[in-house]
Amino acid sequence: MALSNNDVKYYASLKQKKVRESENKFLIEGFHLIEECLNSSYVIEAIVLRNGVGLEKHKEVKSKASEKNVRVESVPEKLFDKLAETENSQGIVGVVRIPEAKKDNAPPGNEVIALDRINDPGNLGTIIRTAYWFGIDSVLISKNSADIYNSKTLRSSQGAVFHMNISYGLDLKKNIHKLNSDGYKIYLFDASAENDLARSNIIGKSVFVFGNEAEGISSDIFEQPYEKVKIQGFSGCESLNVAVSAGILMFYLKNGMKIV
Repeated sequence: MALSNNDVKYYASLKQKKVRESENKFLIEGFHLIEECLNSSYVIEAIVLRNGVGLEKHKEVKSKASEKNVRVESVPEKLFDKLAETENSQGIVGVVRIPEAKKDNAPPGNEVIALDRINDPGNLGTIIRTAYWFGIDSVLISKNSADIYNSKTLRSSQGAVFHMNISYGLDLKKNIHKLNSDGYKIYLFDASAENDLARSNIIGKSVFVFGNEAEGISSDIFEQPYEKVKIQGFSGCESLNVAVSAGILMFYLKNGMKIV
């Protein structure tokens, strides 16, 4: 049965965060994100194509969609445009279910990136993508952060959201305290810290906390007796983008530059 106007209207409503949260579904757009999602544990409920766009040139998508019995429907351009969020859409949108487990605190592993009120979805997605690249075990995201299922977050992550161990909507102070009690060393990134990351003795299970783009780490976390570190600068530049900072840390971790 073909998609109706009401079906498209319902799917289009998933662009709103409150609807995503109430329906436990979100949209993804573009062949790359669709393929990454199909190759993960996430479930695609439906794939919607703009009339004239087919899957013939995208054999992996076509094969996986068939294997997983994903509903694939085509709609006229006017209807498809209600779903698309990019200017030059590739003509494919997926409707994806949010796994219940993703709302829980995932087992952290040894290397944990903790993000406190990261507001920019581009920054959030980039950090998740970088964490996936470097094989970081987990990403913890506080409440009042950008939505991981925001379209910009998803595009910036390039599909890493589907493969990473992510917990979100957390009371980060509580989670960090518990991890510290479980033997994790906590590192707070602050541009005014005395200790330089490259000279810090990072050994064993660790949590690395990055704060809000404008305000830094929340005072209720920052005032705790955790180690504060900075990334050394070489100019008068006031600050470093949070996603770049996280990327530098992860490079250090995996390459052992000056880190014991």
